[in-house]
Amino acid sequence: MIRSLAASLLVCLLAVPAFAQNIPVRSGEHGNFTRLALDIPADLVWRLEQVEAERVTLHFERDGLRFDTSAVFDRIDQSRIRTLTPSAAGDALQIDLSCPCVADAFTLQGRMLVLDILPGTFTPTPQTVEAPAEKPAQRRGETAGLFDIRVGQNPGIGPDPSGSPFLPSFRPTQGEAITAPAPAPEPGLEPGRFEQMLAEQLATAATDGLLKPAVREPPKAASIPGGHALPTGIRADPPGGAHLPGSIEAALAGRDPDELQAYVRIGGIACVSASDLDVASWGSETTFDELIPELRSRLYGEFDRLDEEIMLAMARAYINIGFGAEARSLLDLAQGRNEPVLMALAAIVDGRADRTGVFAGQTSCDGPAALWAVAGSTTLPESAQIDANAVLRAFEELPLQLRELLGPNLATRLAEEGLPAAARGVISRLARATGDHSDDMRFSEARISQLEGAVEDAQALLGEIAARPGPNAAEAVAASIEIATEHGSPIGTRMTDLSAAYSTELRDTDQGPDLWLANIRALAANAQYEEAFTALQENPEYPEETRAKAVTDALEILTDHAADPSFLKQTVGDPGRFDGLAKPAAALAVAGRLLQIGLPDAARAWLEFEGIDRAARDTRLLKARIHLARGEPEEAEIGLIGLQGEDVLRLRAEARRMMGDFEYARNAFETLGETSRAESAAWLAGDWAALEAQGGTLGAAAALADSSPLDLGGPPSLAIAESLAGSAEETRSTLRALLDETRLPEP
Repeated sequence: MIRSLAASLLVCLLAVPAFAQNIPVRSGEHGNFTRLALDIPADLVWRLEQVEAERVTLHFERDGLRFDTSAVFDRIDQSRIRTLTPSAAGDALQIDLSCPCVADAFTLQGRMLVLDILPGTFTPTPQTVEAPAEKPAQRRGETAGLFDIRVGQNPGIGPDPSGSPFLPSFRPTQGEAITAPAPAPEPGLEPGRFEQMLAEQLATAATDGLLKPAVREPPKAASIPGGHALPTGIRADPPGGAHLPGSIEAALAGRDPDELQAYVRIGGIACVSASDLDVASWGSETTFDELIPELRSRLYGEFDRLDEEIMLAMARAYINIGFGAEARSLLDLAQGRNEPVLMALAAIVDGRADRTGVFAGQTSCDGPAALWAVAGSTTLPESAQIDANAVLRAFEELPLQLRELLGPNLATRLAEEGLPAAARGVISRLARATGDHSDDMRFSEARISQLEGAVEDAQALLGEIAARPGPNAAEAVAASIEIATEHGSPIGTRMTDLSAAYSTELRDTDQGPDLWLANIRALAANAQYEEAFTALQENPEYPEETRAKAVTDALEILTDHAADPSFLKQTVGDPGRFDGLAKPAAALAVAGRLLQIGLPDAARAWLEFEGIDRAARDTRLLKARIHLARGEPEEAEIGLIGLQGEDVLRLRAEARRMMGDFEYARNAFETLGETSRAESAAWLAGDWAALEAQGGTLGAAAALADSSPLDLGGPPSLAIAESLAGSAEETRSTLRALLDETRLPEP
């Protein structure tokens, strides 16, 4: 009786939602550390604790808090933070780490708790940090003191005016960067203290590998015969023509993209001046036939010494006609000269990204820098602003050959950043200038339509391009199949055949991996599963990222659409061949379907795949279902510890039912509103009173089971016989209804 009362009380407690304060947990990457931010009440006392190398815990002197961690991994990966687990009581948040890191926490603006995960060596002694007084966010990448140096996405000196610990968004224009007055010194700051602070922080940044300064003489403008101006690099010219030479730049030109992440520039906020980007003046209609040969003849002077001014003029001429590789080769000749603007332009006209960072943060400039910043980017921060009018103006001022070269990609980038109208404006201007609508333009228009959600229009354009020979035909086939895969649309036989032909023909080119991926997608979408999964094993030399996407897409299509025999043939025999390639979501989907078919052991094998987060909620729920299917209710309930929700209560009730705790199961199913399962558990528990209250067939049977034997009350009589006959008829009717309701289906 005590046990029954306790179980009933527990279910009642589960059924009544407790008041809880919702605390969203936000995240952000800051180069060499990861940041979490929690908006907490001003009076909430907290404590940071790290007693294990891979675990940090935030304790709060209040329970019932509800931590919303659903969006944490939208902005960060799991290289430093593996999982976040709120405590059952709602008074702590546990952060499991996946790196040798240490934690630091502080309060910002009174109501924001900031937790930073930084690289470091954990000391094995217990460490506890009580809630410290509010302090500025002094991290590599952002500082908050009046005279502190900020590096990273928002470089400068002084407090970060953005107010956000994640993504600084303040970017002054060229004029603001030049004319803004310097901040007044702090009261009581002795003379020379600022210089000392600046030197100390620059030394620290250089020691940590953040800075690699290049000291050089102020650039001087020069000219060559013919009137072709020579740009002088990045500069900010205030009104009146005075030049500001005092800037520190990282020597980024020509570096490997991965290496660039370790370097920053200070003072490079201002837009690249329009005079340095006057590409149209660097050549003419006779550039290729006359200007370049003439410059080449003068490239080396007396004693075979390189004339750097002629070399720069020749590099600009090559950029003017779209010969980026040739321009870079020339610039490499002058080892001691740094020309990041020209290096960036040479890469962009070749269709490559701006890896030098010259145009970073300049999409909002009111000049040609905005065009090159967009064309040279692969992605932009969410806070980035694009001056679309400046981009269109600069585009019309380019030489025609550069407009043809850059236009389609520029239009696609504008559409990807949410400016489809400007993207179509680029295409229409290019079509008017050339008097033609090339396949490059059509391909860009298809991409714009896709981004706008006009999938049918995009597919129609791609179909036209793929149907006829041309430089974009193979790419159109791959793009068309990719769109169809993303939207679950059918892929025609012709497109499938084209993907197979191009995949074979271009297998050894740069397009080979994408066409191989398209062919596998098409085969799977057309239910040719055997051919698709055979092809997956035939090209192990392709990049792992491409192979992983092919495996993942094929498994997702197989899981969603294949009949059981085809599905089981690919997923049960040798699942290990997909381990390390299949994305966690695809592996979990396969495991779920295997469990639904009734193969818990096969499903369990897929849960062991590399990359699956064992502590994630979905993984734990699926594993509990597998334990139940395997007849292991104790392991299932253990795996559910710490989880809450109706789906968790449903699994826990089933585990208790399998363990014989029918009273708990009945109360849980009643809480969930699952009446039939609650009645079944009550029947197994022998709770006749509860069944009688429910009524129905089981209620009538319960009343019959709970009834007392008929008291004859004396010698046999006609009244007693009639009573016995009526009781027997009622009993037979009740039993007949019970049997009909519980009848097993016909085989």
